[in-house]
Order: sequence, then structure tokens, then C-alpha cells
Amino acid sequence: LVRGAWGDRIVELVQSIGVERIYKVTKAVCATDFIEPWKYYDTFATRDTEGYSLGVPIYPWFANIGHAVSRRDVLAGKDRVRVKSCWGGMVAFDGSFFQSPTSSQAGATKGASSGKEVQLPLKFRSEKEPFWDSSECCLIHADIMTASPISTFTYPEHEDQPDKWDTGIYMNPFVRVSYSAGTQKWIWLAKHFEALFSIPQAIINRLARMPRFNPRRAEVEGQVIQDKLWISLKSGKSEEEQ
Repeated sequence: LVRGAWGDRIVELVQSIGVERIYKVTKAVCATDFIEPWKYYDTFATRDTEGYSLGVPIYPWFANIGHAVSRRDVLAGKDRVRVKSCWGGMVAFDGSFFQSPTSSQAGATKGASSGKEVQLPLKFRSEKEPFWDSSECCLIHADIMTASPISTFTYPEHEDQPDKWDTGIYMNPFVRVSYSAGTQKWIWLAKHFEALFSIPQAIINRLARMPRFNPRRAEVEGQVIQDKLWISLKSGKSEEEQ
């Protein structure tokens, strides 16, 4: 695998963060994948630090909404763009979440944010409800955040206080993969000019009303919500059976 088409990118994904960060701070780190040299692909699973989906998928990919932490990280040229979930063609996870606990550890870890007990090892799962955030790509990151406290990593300019936006899940814009040799060949050229896209992307986001509204974004566990359920009269099934 390391000698394959993405071999160099896999090694770079790990080495660019650093061994110490991978094992002591980072819970997951994603590459960035492109369907065209200038067009980001993974709009399905990528969510910014506040759970917003992407804007128009050209640089800097994220929309200028809320605190826009992820967008500002990209524009600042960071190799650790703080996000809530991502995939980007490749992901490196902290393996401890997928291993059975040792005899000295409890079988379940209580999440710091929700108080919910999460059984280790974690497994990829999905939900039956038809919304994007119910895919295994998003849920695995949610389970990891539930199973562990928010990272206490501090940036040099704010050494006296933890970063409340740092979930321990990052996207690395410097590790780029694609789905064709032709796209990969020209990514280097697109990178030289992509900074010019930031202002047009912000304007198009406003005109296109992106990111799209996601009623699930701000929901919390245990919250009572109202939802619409479409039932075909011809199906002969009850609401519970749908």
C-alpha cells in the first residue's frame, strides 16, 4: 500500500503532523481529496468546527459563517485545520479508540461532554435515518469525541488557555490526493493560484446561500425535536414500520 499511488501521501500525512502530535494530541487527521485540481471533493463528510457543511468546494472550501474557525485556519496556512469531522480520501486515526481496553482499564469510557458511556473498541456504524450526518464517516468522529475529552492543546499565542475549538480532529491541506492521475498531475499548479479564489468563493457562498441549512447541526442528545416523516399511502406500512 505504501508503494501504491497514494503511498507518498500516506507517509506525508503522518510525518507532517509529527509522531508526538499523532500519539499525544491528535485523535484523527484527514487528507484533502480533489475531483479536479481546483475542486475539493469531500463535501459529504467534512464539517467545520461548528458542524457546518462546506461552502462552494473551491479554496478555502469552508464558508464564512459562525466563527469560521476552519476557514480561517485554511487561510492562515495551517497544517492542522480544526474540524468536527472529515474524510478527505485518507484518514489516520488514534488506534487506541479501536482497540479493546487493557485489564487495568474500564470497559467503557465516559464522554466528557455528554456523560454517555461509550464502549471500546469503537466500531464504524451508520443510522437508518436519511441524512448525511448519519453516515459512518461522520459518526465515527462523533463517537471519538464522545469517548474522549476536548483536546487541551494550546497554541503558542494562547498558552494560558486551552483552545475550545480544538476537538483533536484535523484536516491537513498540504496532503492532497485525487481520483485520477490527470488531476493529481495538476494539483501543484492549482495550489499556486488558489489564494485568488477566497474572495470569489465568499461572494458565491452568499449568492448560493451556502452552506445549506442543516437542522441536525445544533441538536444535542436527549433533545425533543419535531420532524417530518413521509409515508406512502400505498405502502400499507405504519409510521413505526417505515
